[in-house]
Amino acid sequence: MKRILVIDDEAFVARLIGQVLQAANVEHILEYCSDGGLGRAMADQGHYDLITLDLGMPHMDGVEALQELKRNPKSAHIPVVVVTGKRNPYLHERVMELGAVAVVTKPFDTRELGNILRLIIARAEAEPPNSRGPSSLPPA
Repeated sequence: MKRILVIDDEAFVARLIGQVLQAANVEHILEYCSDGGLGRAMADQGHYDLITLDLGMPHMDGVEALQELKRNPKSAHIPVVVVTGKRNPYLHERVMELGAVAVVTKPFDTRELGNILRLIIARAEAEPPNSRGPSSLPPA
């Protein structure tokens, strides 16, 4: 059973990601929070197999949250997929440089997102945590 953390200020995105994972046949426990700072704290407390992260959120935006997640030894190994409505290619490049494994723009194709999430989870299972680096997956 995979533990997935969705950090997004829109609760419906978490429900949709849960449906995407179910359709992709990924057995999962989904946890949700609406703030980057809270998401970072949750990542410190629990073991997650994957995090999806929105960029535009109140209190702590996704870029800052990603930087803190990747600086912290407790969460640095967790693959982070940025799921955002921001279509700025420079911003997408920046979050990839900061350690995101993929960028998916909203609105997203649910099958494509399911395939990306399943691939990232499978790759994470196959690699030891200390060997994980940035992905070569192109932005979706």
